[in-house]
Amino acid sequence: MTADFLLYIRFSIFGQIPLYLLIISLFFLVVFKNMKILIAPDSFKGSLSAIEFCRIVAEQIQCFQPDTELQLMPLADGGEGTIDAILANARGQLISTQVQDPLGNLISAQYAILDEHHTAVIEMARASGLAQIESALLNPLLASSFGTGELILDALEQGCRRFIIGLGGSATNDGGTGMLQALGVRFLDVRKQVLRGCGANLKNISTIDLSDFDPRMKASEVIIAGDVTNPLLGDLGATYIYGPQKGADEAMLVELEEGMTLFAKKSAQFLLLDDLFDVPGTGAAGGMGYALMAYCQASMQSGFELIADMTGLDGIFAATQSRPDLIITGEGRFDSQSLNGKLIGRLSERTDRYDIPLIVICGAIGDDLDREIISRNVSVFSLVDGPCSLEYAMRNSPMLLEKLMMNMVRLLRVY
Repeated sequence: MTADFLLYIRFSIFGQIPLYLLIISLFFLVVFKNMKILIAPDSFKGSLSAIEFCRIVAEQIQCFQPDTELQLMPLADGGEGTIDAILANARGQLISTQVQDPLGNLISAQYAILDEHHTAVIEMARASGLAQIESALLNPLLASSFGTGELILDALEQGCRRFIIGLGGSATNDGGTGMLQALGVRFLDVRKQVLRGCGANLKNISTIDLSDFDPRMKASEVIIAGDVTNPLLGDLGATYIYGPQKGADEAMLVELEEGMTLFAKKSAQFLLLDDLFDVPGTGAAGGMGYALMAYCQASMQSGFELIADMTGLDGIFAATQSRPDLIITGEGRFDSQSLNGKLIGRLSERTDRYDIPLIVICGAIGDDLDREIISRNVSVFSLVDGPCSLEYAMRNSPMLLEKLMMNMVRLLRVY
């Protein structure tokens, strides 16, 4: 039993507005014909895609209020669901290929190629993510980002020279050495033996051989889509912040940090670069952010803002005739981090600007939320209506969302 999911449906607003005023205001909105509702969620990691969320919410609203004008816009912030969100709003195709998972097993992974500018959209999680291996097998000393490099290599073969790479959900802490190895970089120990790109081998790197590094990468534009601002090293870096969720114990953390420090120093030496250790975002995805910036001259952009630009989200807000009367969004867990540059926080900034009610539906509500920093326009609802296990909640997320929306719409209609 997980405390996060020992929750109930919270029909309350994190602010000073009484609940009955919220219900009355939403009631008058819902019964008006031609009301505009924007459904713009993130994915619920491992349980509910943003596209499925949009479908379920739309079906329940249309069932009880068919005259409502709905706009479905699945979103993401660079993590899981980035490809789906982009393909829902841009022309492109999915490409499947065989790659290695973090532990070297062959899996089928997908990436997208957009018609415009022949851009490849790659989610690191699809090849090198936590979801690709059983939780009992998580080991950041052994996990490699090689499969992500294979996705990039395949896209290069398809003629892509522009890459949008989402780094969320990784299972690796190898500094991106696995990805670089797939692209031709060789990491050698003191005996000139080639090392596998993984966390355990970072401390053993003596020489970095760039002679076979794929020259097409130098002619490519690489954009990191994410909102992680952690540096590569230190207490707030890749290892100490994200290592534990990837299976690292205290001894592993010390070993990984020492190895990451050595790798960064060797990279600066062989690439003739200034140190990038403290650059925000270099700690993303176990140091993958560093590898892409140092070796591929990647730039980092907010994943949400990148997708918002591709979907024309701000144009919808700016034009009075298209501006929604209500926005419904959601994510797996709503906590203080959600308001710190992530999708819901960015949406909240926009709804505040235009004074639009924002409903947040989530699987779990964090205990660290400070109601004083949450906008009065925001109301938060949990999918879970009683004590249950995390496994049950994740397995039944579609049903729980359908049930919540059915009750919510019926309540607003009857009030």
